[in-house]
Amino acid sequence: MVVALGCGGGVRLLSVSLPGPANELATRHNLGPAARKRAAEGLIATALLSAHIKGDERLSVDFQISSPASAAVYEVHGDGTLRGRFRPELLPDQDRLYGFLSVSKSWGKRELYRGIAQVNGETVEGALQRFLVESQQVNARVALVADLGADGAVEYADGCLIERLPQLDPETFATLTAPLAQNGKRVMDELALGAFGGEPVEVIGDTELQFRCGCSREKVTAMIRSLGRVEIALMIEEQGGAEVICHFCNEARRYDAIELEALRRSIPEAVGEA
Repeated sequence: MVVALGCGGGVRLLSVSLPGPANELATRHNLGPAARKRAAEGLIATALLSAHIKGDERLSVDFQISSPASAAVYEVHGDGTLRGRFRPELLPDQDRLYGFLSVSKSWGKRELYRGIAQVNGETVEGALQRFLVESQQVNARVALVADLGADGAVEYADGCLIERLPQLDPETFATLTAPLAQNGKRVMDELALGAFGGEPVEVIGDTELQFRCGCSREKVTAMIRSLGRVEIALMIEEQGGAEVICHFCNEARRYDAIELEALRRSIPEAVGEA
């Protein structure tokens, strides 16, 4: 992700390119071609909204879609790591969506911000545009482009967000951003070469984006341990073990009866427990 200024400081430019993370996400969730494209668009939108987070902050983007019935949640952390999960398979064959888009920023368990916008028969790009105007009240234009190659893999997953700053008048901004509607990919290719509107841009920051899940066996073990001696004993008796699958990365972590028994014995007995 690159952050830059253009037009003599009149616009702020965000540009992201993440075919690698988009492919990793689609592969881990075994998404079909249409869902693969929608998932990439959602990941691009999330990355574009994350330009202001830093350190231990986290941005979450939640699509709750009523038609077609589905849901997608994306997360990006201040270090540029992204992940996502879907129910059942993201936005199957429809481009036009109906539902809600929710965006929240958190630090640890503390929520710092939440904004919501309706998705009313729009694409993922249109939903992001509506959110910026209605919830964040910024004068900005966006473009999201995700293309699949002949093998079904995501070969192009780029996006840009162009925000008008006070130094630039609205009419000039409208003229400069008009090409986004006709050929967003051409504008993004120009940004990749360090220019916008035929003029050089001033890069003020960049962040490497990569797919990475924050789950671990240690965290899963702590979660199972928190269930207590009685619940773990029931798991051993009824299931002979346990399997926990992360909804974000689809990694499965398995515990046999011996491991669960050792975990159960490590928990201090409460009064009345065996």
